[in-house]
Amino acid sequence: MAADPFRHLNRLSAVRSDKNIKFLTPAVYSGGWCPMRVVCNICEEIEGISYLMVGMPECTTHSRPINSGPTGPNGELRWLYVLDEKEVIFGCRKGVMDALRQMDAAGARAIMMIATCVTDLIGEDFDSIIEEIQPELNARLSYVTMGQFKNFGSPIGTWKTAEAIGAYMQPRERIEKSANILFMEPWHTPGTRIEYPLIVGALERRGIALRSFAAGATLDDFLAAPSAALNLVTTAYTQPLAAQMQKRFGVPYVPLHSAFSVEEVDRAYAMIEEELGVDLSGEFDAWRDKAVELEERAHRELPGLRYALMTYVDMPVALAKYLSEFGMEPLLLDVQDFHREDALYARVLKERGFDPPVCHIMYRDRDVLLIRDLKPDICFGYISEPVEGLKVAEEMGDFFGITGYERIVGILSRIFTVLETGKTGERLDIYGPVPV
Repeated sequence: MAADPFRHLNRLSAVRSDKNIKFLTPAVYSGGWCPMRVVCNICEEIEGISYLMVGMPECTTHSRPINSGPTGPNGELRWLYVLDEKEVIFGCRKGVMDALRQMDAAGARAIMMIATCVTDLIGEDFDSIIEEIQPELNARLSYVTMGQFKNFGSPIGTWKTAEAIGAYMQPRERIEKSANILFMEPWHTPGTRIEYPLIVGALERRGIALRSFAAGATLDDFLAAPSAALNLVTTAYTQPLAAQMQKRFGVPYVPLHSAFSVEEVDRAYAMIEEELGVDLSGEFDAWRDKAVELEERAHRELPGLRYALMTYVDMPVALAKYLSEFGMEPLLLDVQDFHREDALYARVLKERGFDPPVCHIMYRDRDVLLIRDLKPDICFGYISEPVEGLKVAEEMGDFFGITGYERIVGILSRIFTVLETGKTGERLDIYGPVPV
């Protein structure tokens, strides 16, 4: 009998952090998944934020292809600090502080220090560096630790960067009828359009002043953020920032990202109405009716169907929790980043009788053959090319940042299309007519 290729994996109920999640196969190349590159991507898209990457020559070499240059379009600085052999042993405090002084003198407004593997290993104390040098600088300082041995997946750099940017914020006077749209993604392609959930347009039509934290945001946008009356969380990567702002500045937040069912969306929109003093009646009737219709169909047709979640599925544990409402059985979950709230979803799944193994999928083209051997009724996630005998709902990234009734319609419509035709079907157009 062949050995079970999944026997080494932990069950979801045993996972407490990313450290408990193992690779599906030993065919692993992790260099492209270094989380520090995501920090660079995000900082480079925010006007006014400079960064200082602190690491070994291989870190700075790896960062060069993702840097657009040593300076940004508005004078932002993108500096790389390479540790010498003495600093690897005794620390780099003096050198880093000298570099910060130089960046401040060069006009940097805010500096994000990016700590990599070696600085994490030697225990360099960036908190104390900031405490000592901040009083003499005009630039605001923050840092994020991105040692890959602690942070496997590149997406984890997203929520850590959001939290670190939050450190720049100071209390502001509250502005009623205003809200922040907290949207941040690991791999935004510069120049591409960002699609926001329909709630954004609905609030704008009701006179709510909105500030978006996405590609193209500025440092000034973040500094003004504590003045908002409400934060709308549209991705799991910004939920920690929302929690931080609620604790420090008293700004409440609505977790739209985790509202998957019609009932949960109803509650989330009711919270928005109460916090902002708006009436959303009639705004989403068509989308809600369609979502209710699809959920009723799902309760009839999906119980007992088995599935696997593969690469590039946003919030896989939350999605699995939602699918469990219809009796769908998860066979395997690829979890790139175990979010803080995922432990709650895991408990719900366990209570419903589901405790799937979890993994990191790296060698996608080979690993998908192991998944095929599980004989799932449907899979979710990206594959390079079709695999005979495997029905796959591809490009689940279409729903990144999309929330509300429209996400319900999109996900369930895609499931039924794949089950019926074997193909994903067209991309959901949330700004067009409601799908029939």
